[in-house]
Amino acid sequence: MDSSIFSRCGLHNVFLIVLSAAWVSGCSSGSSSNMNNEDSPQASVLEGNCPENFTVQSGGNSGFMSDGKSRQFHIFLPDNLDTPRPLFVSLTGTVATELEFVSDTISQFESLADSGWIVVAPFRSCTTENRRCAGIGATGSDDGRFWEPWFDGWIPQSNDEGPDVRFIESMVNCIAADYPVDKERIYNGGSSAGGTMTSRNMMFNSDLFAGGIIGSGNFQYLSQFPIQPVDTVAMDSSIVVLLWGGENDRYGASDYGIETKLAAEYYAAQNNVVTVSCSGTHGHPWPNAFGPWAAATLLSHPKGTPVADFELTTPPEGFSCVLGVYIDH
Repeated sequence: MDSSIFSRCGLHNVFLIVLSAAWVSGCSSGSSSNMNNEDSPQASVLEGNCPENFTVQSGGNSGFMSDGKSRQFHIFLPDNLDTPRPLFVSLTGTVATELEFVSDTISQFESLADSGWIVVAPFRSCTTENRRCAGIGATGSDDGRFWEPWFDGWIPQSNDEGPDVRFIESMVNCIAADYPVDKERIYNGGSSAGGTMTSRNMMFNSDLFAGGIIGSGNFQYLSQFPIQPVDTVAMDSSIVVLLWGGENDRYGASDYGIETKLAAEYYAAQNNVVTVSCSGTHGHPWPNAFGPWAAATLLSHPKGTPVADFELTTPPEGFSCVLGVYIDH
């Protein structure tokens, strides 16, 4: 996860300026009402609920029961919680820990809290159960899968969303029980296996998520594990930002030129989904400079905003983006 390719000199200040502009756009655009928090501070609040006797606290949360397992997550809260807040779910890949990936060192997603977001990093089962997340079979996950960042990306194709999708949805709903979450601005994103999991969330749960950032995620690993449901259904209004790292974007047996192209074709075929296909030259590791722009892009398109209203802004230096399917690979 070497993020040194892109300089961060002065990037944090640029991030706050860009995100502030996107915040205004996100609060005022969209066919769904209530995007202006000042005019209607409660209209977009997600009605949440938690497991019995569980209360969310700032920072680390453990003992969250989902599918019969005890799960963990870490939450970063903004200073202002008086009006509905956008929420971002950060999903790490195979190598970085959950808190490493969400940090300024890699993704800069943690800094979204400085601009009014609620940010949450759910933990993988391998982390919670103190098992090695990167490995094969008996030397790694102990259940025969190639690696275990997120279980749902490596189960046989079916119409069942999987335990991680259910955990993440339950986690978001529980957070909404204690803090004001804007139901029109719930997003997720991640890199590698975290990108795979983001794609899974968008396919199976676009009624909850308004958008996602899929950084070099698997779509159909060696044709054995397609992450999409067997019966493709029309996705809800949303936005998907995809990222390909160029010719050196490979990990193990996966060629992410193929994987990202398949994903872009899937989302571009959805009538209600804005698809933004981006390319860089950073290879497979997440590029630090991309996160703030991608998050601002998501925020500019709340759920319910017409696809035709989306305006693609200029990405950071070193990246190229197009609407729809990739044209460079």
